[in-house]
Amino acid sequence: MMRNFLLTLTTTALIAFPAGADPSQQEVDTARSECRDAFLARDAEAYMDAAASMIAWGSLQNADWSREVELCLAFAEAIEGASLDTARERAAGLSGAAGPTPAPSEEAAAPQTDAPAADTRLADFLSRIQADGADVEAIVREIAADTTFAPPPSPERDALEEVLNAYVRPIPAAQAERNFVAYQALARANGENQTYVDKAASYEQAIEAEREQLQRTARALEGRLVRTTAEFDGSSWGRHPSSPRFQDIRNYVTLYLIESGSGQKTMELFFNYTSRSGWLFVESASINIDGETTRVPVGQWFRDNDTEIWEFASMRGDAAVALARKIADADRAVIRFNGQQFYDDYVVSDGEKRVIREMLAMWEVISAE
Repeated sequence: MMRNFLLTLTTTALIAFPAGADPSQQEVDTARSECRDAFLARDAEAYMDAAASMIAWGSLQNADWSREVELCLAFAEAIEGASLDTARERAAGLSGAAGPTPAPSEEAAAPQTDAPAADTRLADFLSRIQADGADVEAIVREIAADTTFAPPPSPERDALEEVLNAYVRPIPAAQAERNFVAYQALARANGENQTYVDKAASYEQAIEAEREQLQRTARALEGRLVRTTAEFDGSSWGRHPSSPRFQDIRNYVTLYLIESGSGQKTMELFFNYTSRSGWLFVESASINIDGETTRVPVGQWFRDNDTEIWEFASMRGDAAVALARKIADADRAVIRFNGQQFYDDYVVSDGEKRVIREMLAMWEVISAE
């Protein structure tokens, strides 16, 4: 809707102000800078003055300059208090027009059906990514996924490129997927920069190599699981060789492969709390994954003791696999064990996340067979 609105309004403005001599390069550069600065500062008055200067030029012979006008006018919807009607009135004053701008004829005001709609994606991405509380990672993914986004050189493109570079700079090299998406977004924003293209390709190769290695590990893991089998019915549970052997050693979260006596298999996500100082009497648990907190949907909590005490609960099936995947992919995951009077927080280690990733990869192999 915004594109049609912009095209109609731009056409109306240019008809209201007939074509004259094109402005000078200096005039174009000045107006473009004023428009950009007003947009970045969200200054409605300064923006309407800059837009008025451009509208007063009328129809331009230079196609590149016409696109600059369209881009500036597209910013109106992103600036609170900005009005293109007001900008047109100011343009009339700049051009020396007397009285109100005459209404264009119905035929003249109608947009040409074969005229391309103005591309406002650059302005939209820049406005959203610079907004307070913006979900920068989500917007970066959106840019990376937009295969047709290729804005021409402009100060606005430079501003978007700067924000994207600020986002990717602190990402550790080990986080190949986040780096890949970020450099893919940079390559969309500025495809002329071969560094972005090369880095995106490099991280994509790293992701594929990691995936292949994980698949090889997964195929071998099932035979390496440490299994405990019930004599009564032949059911069993298998743990990763790197997961804790005993419950009274430490707090942990891990995945087990559960197999019934009839051969049916499922995954169990297991939460364990251990203490040498006394019972916590855990009643529930919650987990904070990269700043988002949810309740751990387990049923009853059990407890046992010898010289130490341990309290534990588990969940199975698709819900267990989904939560395990979130934990494995998290930058930081913190489990809070909520007791009757107190609580205890436990930060999931990188080693535990690796174990969970390998168990999940093994489960994908098993499920596909």
